[in-house]
Formats: sequence, structure tokens, C-alpha cells
Amino acid sequence: MVTIFSISIFILIYIYFLFPLIIYICGALKKDSVKQDVSNTDKTIVIVVPAHNEEAVISKKIENHLALDYEQNNYKILVISDTSSDKTVEITNIYVDQYPERVELFEVNDGLGKTNAINQALVNIDCDILVFSDANVYLKSDALLQISKCYEDKNVGGVAGQLIYTNNDVEGAAQSNGLYWKYEEMIKKSESLSGSMMGADGSIFSIKRRLLRELPVHVLDDFCSSMGVINQGYKLKFDDTITAYEKGAESTAEEFPRKVRISNRSYNSYKHLRAECFKTLSLFDLWKLYSHKVLRWYSLFFMVSALVSNLFIAISEEGYIFTSVLILHVLFYIMAALSWLNKLPNIPVISKLAAIAEYFTMANVAAGIGILQSISGKKTVTWKKADSTR
Repeated sequence: MVTIFSISIFILIYIYFLFPLIIYICGALKKDSVKQDVSNTDKTIVIVVPAHNEEAVISKKIENHLALDYEQNNYKILVISDTSSDKTVEITNIYVDQYPERVELFEVNDGLGKTNAINQALVNIDCDILVFSDANVYLKSDALLQISKCYEDKNVGGVAGQLIYTNNDVEGAAQSNGLYWKYEEMIKKSESLSGSMMGADGSIFSIKRRLLRELPVHVLDDFCSSMGVINQGYKLKFDDTITAYEKGAESTAEEFPRKVRISNRSYNSYKHLRAECFKTLSLFDLWKLYSHKVLRWYSLFFMVSALVSNLFIAISEEGYIFTSVLILHVLFYIMAALSWLNKLPNIPVISKLAAIAEYFTMANVAAGIGILQSISGKKTVTWKKADSTR
């Protein structure tokens, strides 16, 4: 049991502390950045906006994109309505009528989800760069300029930007999600500086149009399309001068089911890409992929094995070391549960520590459920947005 406990704890420490430290050092040593000191607005860009019942934000989204600092004749906005039953289509059509050369609408009504809608909408789209951005995400005015600069490097096939959560005044899930995202982006930036980052998020990422491939409807379009860039021999980079803004989910009740769905689709995406990754990725990139993504998806297994083995050791062996560790172990999860239930005293330090414990536990329990669903054959196709993010 001591061996099981030690291995489980070591793997968790490796996933969340050692790997980020090692990849940070690798990035600092290699410094493989792509920024070019040139402004080029010659590349044609299509901003792809998947939308399912986004009447609350679609107008602000389009207005934000129409005001971007880029040659107007060289970019357009493509709103893809995926089986919307609200006023998303009606609102978008107002802009299509007003800006026929700059805003387009593509409707899909078969209810097969975001990836399917993107597959259909982009078949006949001709441009240099595709920029994917969620409906509730707003771009900094120079975002397209910064994206375009990155593609001056001919080895770059995809670029992701920095996402900033805007509800900093809200505690709980939104605050923890913001902290987690800063941690994630530190890893992504380090991976990028060491060669390529391992997958991009749908909030803001771009790829060369010719590298886009049709995908199965049950996988994550952002992860599969961005990893496909690397599998086709190009670099996938992270650039924190490309800035996007989003409001995060404000409650664990909203965030948990979203995490389950994302984890299910992420693991299905991994299964879809696995064989190709082993054929095309370098050993270094495979190490990054498995350390950053795959091992982390299994965190719940290591968390459970660490807790159970700790309990057995504390019961069966003399001494206070493992008993003390068990007490701390249990207190961590009690604190996470009390934070989830909003039963903790309003003491700032305790509240923040508890929120981190809650988010860590929630995210890994959700990932574990999503992976078990994937292993059992479940394929989540459609998605439901968190209302508080709008």
C-alpha cells in the first residue's frame, strides 16, 4: 500500500507541478517564439462563430468583430447557427443585410452539434486563415493583426491567443476558473516556446485554411483541428499578444456538467487522434501530450488510489506520519465539499484556499466521469452553454 500511495502522489505531483516546471525550463532554454515585427493585412481571414441560441450575446459579438483593426476587405465574420431556436438567426440577419460583404450566416438545423455544423459550413470557404471564436468571447481590437503577424513564419500552421476572464469581482467558480486558466496558459506558452503547444481552446485560435480537416461529429473541433496542425507537420503556437475576453461560469453547478461534457469529448478526440499522433509526433511532443493532457485526464484515479491507500496504511501501520497525512487528505476534500455547498465562514484566506480545493476536485471528478462515459462508448455530440457566461 505504501508503494501505491507513493506512486499515486508522485504522479499527481508530476502532473501539476513537475511537468509545468520542466516544460517552463524547456521553453525558457529554447525560446522558439514566432513574433514578426511587421504588420500585414494582406492575408484573407474568416472569423468562425459557432452559435447555438446566442441571442443574448450575438449582437455584441458581431459589433466587436466589425470594429477590429484589420483591412475590412480582407476579413469577414461567419456566424454558424447550430439548430438555434431563439432569435440568433433573426439578429444575425440584421447584420447580414447591413454588411453583406462582411457578415455571413450559415444555418444548420439537424441537431448534430458544433463539430458537425462547422464541417458543413466551411466546405466552400476560401481564405488564408480561419479564426475560431466562441459566441461569448470578444477580441481585442488588434487581435487579427497579431494573428496575421504570426503566420509570417511559414512553419506556423496554427496560433492560439490569451483568454482573460472578465468577472474578476466574482468569487467561487469564476475566480477559480480564472486562476486555473492562468496556470494553463503558462503551460501552453512554455510548450509553444519549446516547439508546439498541445492543443488549442475554442475561445480564440486560428489555423491555415488548407490544414482544416473534416472531423467526426463526436469530437472537439478545437482540440482535433489544432492538433491536426502538428500532425500535418506544422507548428501550433501560443501568442499572448492575441487577447480575447470572456465571462466565466459563476457557479460549480453550471461548471460541473460542462466539464463532464468537455472531458467526454476530449477523450473521444484523443481516441480519434491517438494512432495518427503516434505516427507523426516526435517523442518530445508525445511526452508533452501525455504529460499535459492524457495523464491529467486520469487524475481522479490517482486521487482515489492515494486516498484509499493512505487510509489502509494509517489503519494498519503504527506511527503518526500517515495518520497525519490522512487527516490533511480528508480535510482537503471536506473543505472542497463545504465550499461547493457554500457552508464555509467568510474568511478571505480560507475561502480562496477552499475555492481552489473545490475547483481541483470538481474538475477531476468531472473528467473522471467524462472519461468513463467515453470508455463505455458514450459520445456527447451537442453542448449546453452556462447561462452565467452570457
